[in-house]
Amino acid sequence: MKRRMYLTTAAAAMVAGCSALSDSETADEDSDADDDRDGSSDSIDEELGAFDDFEDLSLWTVMEGTLTADQERVYTGTQSARMDAAASDERLMIKREFDTPRDLSSAFPALAFASDHDVTPVVQLTDTDGDRLLLECAVNAAGPFVHRDLGIANVVGEPDLRDIEHTKISVWAGDRELSLWCDDYRLVGRPDTGRVLFQFPDGYESVATEAAPILDAHDYPATVFVNTDYVDGEDRLSRSDLESLQDDGWTIASQGADNAPLTQRDAAGQEAQLSSAVTWLDDHGFDSASFSYPLDDYDESALELVDEYHDLGFVGGFAGHGHLTNPALAPRATSPDADEVATLLEWTAEYNTITTLSYRDLEGDTYGAFEAAVSMVADLDAEGELEVVVPDDVVSDNIADSHVP
Repeated sequence: MKRRMYLTTAAAAMVAGCSALSDSETADEDSDADDDRDGSSDSIDEELGAFDDFEDLSLWTVMEGTLTADQERVYTGTQSARMDAAASDERLMIKREFDTPRDLSSAFPALAFASDHDVTPVVQLTDTDGDRLLLECAVNAAGPFVHRDLGIANVVGEPDLRDIEHTKISVWAGDRELSLWCDDYRLVGRPDTGRVLFQFPDGYESVATEAAPILDAHDYPATVFVNTDYVDGEDRLSRSDLESLQDDGWTIASQGADNAPLTQRDAAGQEAQLSSAVTWLDDHGFDSASFSYPLDDYDESALELVDEYHDLGFVGGFAGHGHLTNPALAPRATSPDADEVATLLEWTAEYNTITTLSYRDLEGDTYGAFEAAVSMVADLDAEGELEVVVPDDVVSDNIADSHVP
């Protein structure tokens, strides 16, 4: 059962539900002028919430690949938008012009996606000067058609989100024939101040011996996800370690009973793995409200079970998102290096996003990158640019008003 009811202070965002960018996706787009539309049928509401349900595909210009309505594979409504790439298409791209520039300064896109390949769709917001904010998410091949919360992947120029001229959806195809389904384009809010979460999957003992002292120096909490069958095992945190971390404000959360990918089990086996860990954590006075997917692997039944047993499920992806439309798939950055962290934190502060930094262990260069990350967070925190939070804070303040995973 759910650990708690969602307390929703996000503003009116009602929801129905890592490959690098190519050079062509970050290049100048002077050719866009040839594709401009007058947008006379554009009736998008500027407030947060529903943005485009893809019931009228004539609002979109096809720039690369093909676009058709699919009434068989649908997330919401009567149809979805299906984008197809032939072997000759390097990428898929569709574009929607606005009749007048839109103020999206308090909003971020979130969409339902599905694909027959592992892809990272890009959603672009382009202002009247051609400067762009690019957001991205990770979609598994033949995975479930679910909402994805997009993180910032790139910033081109100095985009003014108060003056957005058009939006694009694209995905790199290369020489692959692939399909991408899109539905339920939503606009969600963001926190008033950027938020950062520190996380440690797998529950290695180095969390207590190396990570905790660095965080304690700044009085920062973090979350450690444990496989409950491995607690007290070799190189793993002991129950005493977990109790000490919890006493210091840390969240002790679940990564299942063991670390086997959930997709290696049927639905009954998945539920046994989740429920066993929840029972152990509850019986020992820890918090089972959050979950980390072992090896970032999931399928449709796993998502449903994580949503049933937990408030949040964290998975590798693109950090720096707005309020969550799908709490069962909260994206995080996995072991980013110092340069990546610097960029992520800069965007977190500038765009008031939620950025989760995840470190499996602190071996080799990862230790220095983590230490640098904490130092950078401390500097921005001192300037009031961001704050360090734990999963409970995200559940309380940063879940969109309704969701269906």
